Amino acid sequence: MLTVINSIENEVKNNDMGTFHRFTKAAGAEKIYERKEYIILRVKKGYIVYNTKKNFENGHTHLQSFEMSKTLIDNIIRKKRPKTNNTYLIESHIRVTKDSKYKQILEEMLEAKKNKTKDKKYNNRSYCNAC
Repeated sequence: MLTVINSIENEVKNNDMGTFHRFTKAAGAEKIYERKEYIILRVKKGYIVYNTKKNFENGHTHLQSFEMSKTLIDNIIRKKRPKTNNTYLIESHIRVTKDSKYKQILEEMLEAKKNKTKDKKYNNRSYCNAC
């Protein structure tokens, strides 16, 4: 049976064989930030935000900005609704979080944004249509 000792440094303790190193999750990834179970990895083309309590395939997202990566982690920990209209960022929150209630709120928010058409958006028209 394998037990993870330090998932950040990829060390695994085996009851029979001692400690050995695993492969890294992303080739060339370097851990640059950690808060609770969330880590930020710097990769060649941006950053990866990863929830270490989920498996890597379902618990990570790719972002371009380090500040946005930290904001995403902060929003998830505090269960804050993102202030963005960017559907990719909302989907990123959904992928990384493990809280089902928070995930449901984000999915409803995302569905509302996707259903919003141009006709339903506020349009600032001029007072004089003939002008």
